[in-house]
Amino acid sequence: MNSNPNIHPQCREAINRLMKMKDPKFPDFVDLKTYGNDVYSSMGWDQLQRFINEKTVVVVEQFEDEANILSALRWVARGLPVSLAIRKVRADHSLYRYKTPNRE
Repeated sequence: MNSNPNIHPQCREAINRLMKMKDPKFPDFVDLKTYGNDVYSSMGWDQLQRFINEKTVVVVEQFEDEANILSALRWVARGLPVSLAIRKVRADHSLYRYKTPNRE
């Protein structure tokens, strides 16, 4: 279970719910939000480097856009597994690509 005290309690609950789903769908990822800014929201490459390892390097390989890479790493930092973080960012990108590119 995710017990990260650095994120909003509703975000933590939403991450836990998503992780329990057998087969989360597009709307489930779109509905996942941060509920405001948290310590990860403004993190850039320097701060997120510590979350890159052999499991998370796939995030870097999945996206060409730096904003998407950073967004996915932020979700991993919040406690979302890598595969779900990638799906979350893909859902957000497809929904918001014509709006703010770094929207979470």
